[in-house]
Amino acid sequence: MKASVALSLASVLLLVTPAAGAPVVLPVASDGHPTHPVWYHDSTAVQVGSLLHLAWNTNHAAVEARTYDRSVSSWATGPVQVSGAVLDCGCVDSTGTNPNRHDVPTLFADPGGRVYALYGGGTASWTGHPSTGPYFRAATTVNSIQSWGPEQLLSIPGAAYDFESVRDNLGVNHLIGQQGGGTGGHAGSLVYLRLLPGTSTASGSFAEPYRILVQGGFDPAACSWQATAGCDIFVIGRIAVAPADPKNPSAPAALYVTWGWSEKNLSNTCGDPSGFCDRGLSVAVSRDGGSTWSNVSGTVTTNLATAAIPYDDPDYQVLPPSANVGLFKAIVVSGSYPGTPWIAHQPGAGLGSGTITVTGYSGGAWTTQIVDSSRGWNNHLVMRPGKKGAIYLWSDIAQSGSNASNLYQWLRTSAGGSWARSSLSVGPNWFLTGRSVPNGELLMWRTPIDASSSGVAFAIVPVS
Repeated sequence: MKASVALSLASVLLLVTPAAGAPVVLPVASDGHPTHPVWYHDSTAVQVGSLLHLAWNTNHAAVEARTYDRSVSSWATGPVQVSGAVLDCGCVDSTGTNPNRHDVPTLFADPGGRVYALYGGGTASWTGHPSTGPYFRAATTVNSIQSWGPEQLLSIPGAAYDFESVRDNLGVNHLIGQQGGGTGGHAGSLVYLRLLPGTSTASGSFAEPYRILVQGGFDPAACSWQATAGCDIFVIGRIAVAPADPKNPSAPAALYVTWGWSEKNLSNTCGDPSGFCDRGLSVAVSRDGGSTWSNVSGTVTTNLATAAIPYDDPDYQVLPPSANVGLFKAIVVSGSYPGTPWIAHQPGAGLGSGTITVTGYSGGAWTTQIVDSSRGWNNHLVMRPGKKGAIYLWSDIAQSGSNASNLYQWLRTSAGGSWARSSLSVGPNWFLTGRSVPNGELLMWRTPIDASSSGVAFAIVPVS
């Protein structure tokens, strides 16, 4: 059953505060892929102890990573190549070159400190060749990325990429990503994986083969404006983990996934006469560690062992398919157990009039707050819960002009309160992504260099 959405006018007021200053920005790499060394929802970094491991997609058909030691504020390693397989699309992309890239990598760790990498896919998946990924690899030593175990090709038709990971209170890593292309008509479904924790001497293992969490892919009724209807549906999802039940710590913490979907492609050039391609907003929650997923009201449940959630299932909808929500979203669960899910999205982004908006579920209803309507937003979002119900939100702004070297940060200290915006000076940036680290949020982004390469940089901003 679809819940109602109400607009909270009391929170439309945006308080603009003085610039928050310039956080310490550290360059990570100068051999990044020219367009996509990182991407807005990929988990490209993970911290274990004081060591921060960061990965990127290079301009020489490889995935690399390096380690920064926060305890001494210096690099512990130089770049280490993670990938072994080399992809070949046999085609050219928007840069005019063969995109023989692994797409942006995902790094994550288990409670014992072993680091894992997931990568592959990208444009090469459209060849339909079964060896385009995704590839999975475990570091051979706990809390080190200096050497890696065998490269494993996961059996996911069409590959999968753009993975985001969260770890629950039981140490299980949950990952969602987008299924790739090929010849099976499956391009665009939301793939779900669960990695069980390893030990000090053995790496973790997947709980089962991949599941399709949200069914996209070819829909013969989609793109109805075409002379002949039918096109691929691309599902873009984000995942968050809720606080665990302090009275039942052995129960898995709730997982929330939000998604919207795009017809035909992930740009705004699908040809829809409505003028936009990114549609709808939906949410599912799992309270059993990812086996089954329900709508937030609990009236409908999907068991992934036997079915997937249809991309436009009205029972899971927050906003209908007629709503243009923008491609870029974020989700957090704030407050103490059981927590409140909040989704950041950008209504009107495809029409050039996007606002940054958050929608939260409480008391059986969805409530929407406008965070920022000062410009036409269509940007990459990072979101993080703070203490006592506070929420932090970050975005890149522009690739040129007076804000090309800035990020914006918004902070709401309590539910229903106003959002305060400040500016962070970090240098030229784009494709902002983030990762929760102790006492802060790691923000990571692409920096421009030239037509053949880009840089990668990061900063850690405080969160309280």
